Amino acid sequence: MAVTQPTLLVTVDRTKCCGYTLCATEGPDVYSIDDAGYAVAMDNVPAELEGQACRGAEACPDGAISIQRIGPTE
Repeated sequence: MAVTQPTLLVTVDRTKCCGYTLCATEGPDVYSIDDAGYAVAMDNVPAELEGQACRGAEACPDGAISIQRIGPTE
């Protein structure tokens, strides 16, 4: 059975997000800003973008972003 690369599940709590956009500045390949000005994270962040995901989460002054490792899977 093939083993896939571990991925991250990144969740943005929209009740905490105040739209500072620092996450998107630190992790432009992981985070985007929606039309209302709030952060949106990509689904199942691949291992090669882990640094961006973590920097973006750490940059959030509201603590609105959580990261959970998922995988590897068989």
